[in-house]
Amino acid sequence: MFTSTERIKPDAQTIALYLENVLSHKYQIPTFQRDVVWEKENVKKLWDSIYKFYPLGSILVWKTNTKLESHREIGGIKLADNFHSHEYQYILDGQQRTTFLLTSIYGNKIANKKNFNPTLYIDLTIELTNVTDDISYAKRFLFWDEIDDRDGQIQANTGKKKPLQR
Repeated sequence: MFTSTERIKPDAQTIALYLENVLSHKYQIPTFQRDVVWEKENVKKLWDSIYKFYPLGSILVWKTNTKLESHREIGGIKLADNFHSHEYQYILDGQQRTTFLLTSIYGNKIANKKNFNPTLYIDLTIELTNVTDDISYAKRFLFWDEIDDRDGQIQANTGKKKPLQR
């Protein structure tokens, strides 16, 4: 029999490896988890922490041989419907961060936020004003509806309301 210290242990992963594992259907979201509730401001602050090399907090994954009812999507990414295994991994804490890390990078839709495009854009010309700068992130990290590149000025996208043509 394992003691609790033998069973619970941290596992340091890069964000890229973690998201790769999400995309390869390694994790499931149990049905008792709440829906996505984060707003734009939360997403920007998450990316500001990454930008400043601050810790993001932990993501709690429960490894078990118990199969639970689970959601089939995270950030619009369909998880395997026929998820059969001898070991299951459920995200118990960190669903909001996982959803917005995934959708900020890869795009997609979030089930209960139909009119929200979670793709995030970064303006690297916005510099930190000092070591305790907690306001520049709002101009550095932008969602599409906050961008209008008229004359190189960032303004509310009230005129176009459509993505840039590439």
